[in-house]
Amino acid sequence: MKELKNTINEKFRFEQIYKGYSKPMFLYAVSFLISEEEAEDVIQEVFINFWKDNTFQKIQSVVTKTYLFRSVKNNCLNRLKKKDVLQDRLDVLREEVVEEEMMTWNDTLIQEVETEIDRMPEQTKEIIRGVFFHEMKYQEVADQLGISINTVKTLLKNGMKHLRERFDERMDLFLVIALMK
Repeated sequence: MKELKNTINEKFRFEQIYKGYSKPMFLYAVSFLISEEEAEDVIQEVFINFWKDNTFQKIQSVVTKTYLFRSVKNNCLNRLKKKDVLQDRLDVLREEVVEEEMMTWNDTLIQEVETEIDRMPEQTKEIIRGVFFHEMKYQEVADQLGISINTVKTLLKNGMKHLRERFDERMDLFLVIALMK
């Protein structure tokens, strides 16, 4: 009975970690890889290893965030090296990012992102807010706005591309977006 309770507690803890970090990790991976499909693959691999190796039980809660984001970064860099992507992109990614700085957020940056989102066309703005801030699925957003799921994907992709270009000097942008709720 105690073993069953421990298994349930472990599963619940893992699910909480997944719910809390999967979207910010996805956005972080997209900032490296550009491709949403590859970013999803990276997140899946990180969480599979995190579960399979029981890492979520072995590490302290206070370092979970750092561990997960470092795993995403390493996985992304390994993928980029294997693909031998543009040398300029690799040079940028090789620069050391201090994880402590990456995890601290500047209120001014958050305000800039919110302002930039407010400047977007109404549907794009609603899609970004629905998907990232309200954790809605693409189909839910499509139904709410009365548009197709492909339109949602296209407008979301265009909106994220615009934000990426607008804040290209600030690689931590996507983590800020994910944490603004």
